[in-house]
Amino acid sequence: MKKLIYFLLLSTTVFSQNYQYAIDEVPARTPENPIVNNQQEENNYFTSYLLPVTQKATIQQALDQYGSVRLEKGDYSGVNIVMKTNQRLYGHPTLTKVSNITIAAGSSNVRLEQLSFVDRTLSFEAGAVISNCIFKTLKYVYISAVGAKLENNELIDIGGQIKLDCSTSGYFRNNKIIKHQAQSISNQLIMKGNSLTPSYGNVNLHSNYLTPVGDATDIDGLQSATFVGVDSEGWNLNGQGSKAMFTAKNIGDLKITDFGGGNSYSAVKTGSYDIDAQNLFFLNKYLKTTSDVISPRTNMFLIDGEGGYNRGSGAVTGFDLLGNLDHSNSVKYNSIEQTAVITNSSVLANLSSVILGTKYTPWARPNWETLPDPLGPNWKTTRTGKTDQSAYIQGLIDSKGIAELPEGIFYIGSTLKIHLDGNHGILGKGTGKTVIVGLTDDFPLLTLDTGTDSNFTLAYLTLQGGSVGLYAAKKNNVGIGQIAYQNLRFVNFRDQAIGIQLYQIMGLDNNFFEYLGFINCGKGFSQEPLLPYSGDYNTSSYVDKTMYYKSQFINCSTAISMPATRPDNLNAWVDCKFDTGSVALSMGGQNYPVIANCDFSNYKGANVISSNSISIYSSKFYNNNPSSSVVNSMVTYIEGSNFLDSANMFSPVMYNSTYHYILNSTIAGNVIVTKPSNLYYDSSAIYVNSTLSANPTLSKLLVNVKVGVPTVVINSTPNPYPRLLVTQQ
Repeated sequence: MKKLIYFLLLSTTVFSQNYQYAIDEVPARTPENPIVNNQQEENNYFTSYLLPVTQKATIQQALDQYGSVRLEKGDYSGVNIVMKTNQRLYGHPTLTKVSNITIAAGSSNVRLEQLSFVDRTLSFEAGAVISNCIFKTLKYVYISAVGAKLENNELIDIGGQIKLDCSTSGYFRNNKIIKHQAQSISNQLIMKGNSLTPSYGNVNLHSNYLTPVGDATDIDGLQSATFVGVDSEGWNLNGQGSKAMFTAKNIGDLKITDFGGGNSYSAVKTGSYDIDAQNLFFLNKYLKTTSDVISPRTNMFLIDGEGGYNRGSGAVTGFDLLGNLDHSNSVKYNSIEQTAVITNSSVLANLSSVILGTKYTPWARPNWETLPDPLGPNWKTTRTGKTDQSAYIQGLIDSKGIAELPEGIFYIGSTLKIHLDGNHGILGKGTGKTVIVGLTDDFPLLTLDTGTDSNFTLAYLTLQGGSVGLYAAKKNNVGIGQIAYQNLRFVNFRDQAIGIQLYQIMGLDNNFFEYLGFINCGKGFSQEPLLPYSGDYNTSSYVDKTMYYKSQFINCSTAISMPATRPDNLNAWVDCKFDTGSVALSMGGQNYPVIANCDFSNYKGANVISSNSISIYSSKFYNNNPSSSVVNSMVTYIEGSNFLDSANMFSPVMYNSTYHYILNSTIAGNVIVTKPSNLYYDSSAIYVNSTLSANPTLSKLLVNVKVGVPTVVINSTPNPYPRLLVTQQ
């Protein structure tokens, strides 16, 4: 009881401090519009004990006493920290600086978020298992686990080196590494296991190995590993390394998808991959060199790729099963095109074993909360006659850099300008607690003013009304250049023509957008590139390596609009919800766009997704009724997904051949693309272990469709289940 009383007193003290701030500096909220609850993760953040930077020497004591601690903006370095079971440490959205952090052996349910590492190291102790922890948005970090035991942890939005070295003891199993980016340093990823306590089931989703001065990766001794979405540029930039960009040795099962990048400007040219694995699966492999290598023992199963490879020295015991390598439109087994059903029993056994693998546990489906609606359905009526508070908020931005708004509703009649310099922005008290509302709908609520190669701060609030929620523009070489390493979290965009609009800016590069909501918008996110693209730096206008994580797009006519001219590279939507509208994704000029573990429902336009290329993994489509097809794309990659609608899956494309690759999936609609008489190109496809309900003759273990003509290669009944986004439990 004493502890409860103390907590209530402490909570009252913190509230009183905030309320005093509100009285002194901020107009009181409008009483007729009650504020609603925040989302759960916001509640966890705001109810954590707030430790002032002036008391940073007591950070360990605060963690041990309160369990969950929230830090201010500033520098808390100089004090090393040990995290134990159920402890949480939240940095400020500007990324609070900290020193070394150790995760104690045997810990579970530890959480670290929004931290910048001055002394760089996040280390995991060897000993008892460390499990079910979340480490998110950690920058300038060196993650080190030597001899530790890691199970079912999540490393999300990691900027820096990752070294998991269990080569002599320990293991790492079923961990998720979601959005890993490292630049310049080497090695950027080390994953080493041992045979006595094997490491397996780890999934790397969205990896960007940028200009390492030497080698990029060193992967060795794993029972299995999966990499979905790999981009690398300029490896061995200064010639300090000698290995291929993706170097993996002594591996059991290795799966890689969406493999891209380039290395034209490095001092030393090495291969894009050098792999020794028992079974190697490649999907969408277009990063290549003349010195790519796989071992003689490796069974290679490749679906859609460019560039051959060499076998290492020794007697070749592995096989090559290649689907549409170098645009051949053929399925080849050991260099021989398969034009009929394979009947050799030993060959069938080997191929079937590799295709089916082992059935493991799919990633859990996301559980999305209902997004807060603080103003309710009558918000337009309520805003009539309210006082314009734009000058007040702009004054806070100009004087303090970051305007920290308390709970309340703030009505504005003109745009708020935010400099793109890393030092300006707006913070609220949560998507259900702080709302900025446009008094009219003919101006952007927030406008990025000037700057380039930097970012801003925006979190914990709802933006409602206005023409655009967040506007960034560059015209006639005036305005915003490139937005880079931008984190947006817990921002809801409501009732706007466009939620986020990029107008002719140079780029949006390496960004992490989490828990964003786009509700009742014409377009949720809109990229409007500079035209025409002349193939040079000055006309580049792109979105690269940007991830939407656990975001929701609700009742937007177009959720995502990205008609790129200079191609966009390796953008991703992970654990996102797309519900109700005309089209979910309307895109063009995309390289390796990845949709992972998302839901799409209630779309009624021509297509649910329209893009030149799209990769869809472990996703679910239901209650959609498109007039043309579910997907309108020249190249489609589908794995481990369920399409439950009866609509046609694909559309013909007027001036291009189409290629559709379906693996380990269930499809209700017709997958055959019928070419109208006025079109010039046919459709090709490869179906692997997929149930195609509308096309039972193609529901086989392996089918190749070459320019409209299907050939059953392995005539076995499919048993579809995901092979990529799974845990080995």
